[in-house]
Amino acid sequence: MLEFFTINRYALIVRPSEAMIDWVNSVFPGDPIDFNQIKGHDNTDIFLIPEFDSPEDAEEWLQENFQTFLRHSLEAWSTDERTWPKPLSWEQFDRLHDYSIESVVIDTVDDEYDEEYGEEYGEEDF
Repeated sequence: MLEFFTINRYALIVRPSEAMIDWVNSVFPGDPIDFNQIKGHDNTDIFLIPEFDSPEDAEEWLQENFQTFLRHSLEAWSTDERTWPKPLSWEQFDRLHDYSIESVVIDTVDDEYDEEYGEEYGEEDF
């Protein structure tokens, strides 16, 4: 039976919006992506972020740090920054992503799992 361990972190879940896929298709018109086919698939990034006192504090933190996440997302689709939409603003982040900030993160494995995984793959202090 699985045991649950609450992590004292929030999670930022970021998915490409239809506007993002429209941009990708404009950059790579020869290999178009159908937005409806990628919904619900593995095109979602989940970032562990700091814990906050309130959802409003988390949203404020994201608005102060959005550019790192926006750059990460754009680079996943195109490494040529010249093709990226301009400006790299909060409004652009909000337009190109469907995102949520989750205050409860639950781990289903304990520290022993991380230790075993690290030993198996030769990672120190995994």
